Amino acid sequence: MRKQLYCGLLLFTGIAPALANDKEVTFTATPQQCVALHKGQTCYQDIVFQWKTPLEGRFCLLQSDNATPLTCWQGQLKQQYQYSFSNDKTTKFRLINQETAQALAEVKVVVTWVYKAPKQSQSGWRLF
Repeated sequence: MRKQLYCGLLLFTGIAPALANDKEVTFTATPQQCVALHKGQTCYQDIVFQWKTPLEGRFCLLQSDNATPLTCWQGQLKQQYQYSFSNDKTTKFRLINQETAQALAEVKVVVTWVYKAPKQSQSGWRLF
């Protein structure tokens, strides 16, 4: 009875879930933001993707709006990839298991801008 109570307390306090974190996939993009000068302009940024998978296997890194993998690999648990990002809108990237085509993790690179779209030039004609 005491063992069950002790195990229940460990689960309740969150100690046991910390032990299970080794089975999770971690996937990050650095930086996660790309800043263009004006709204609608293409933003250019070198992005470094880093990930760690719980098991060795066959994996691919995909841009969400494109079915062609950016890179694929087999075996290694931890990996990184540098990508020359160029886009005018926020883009998602996915880490997938190549054998099952299951998405394991997803990150997005947010495109922002310094200035909104240029204002329309005002006509020289005015009525008073």
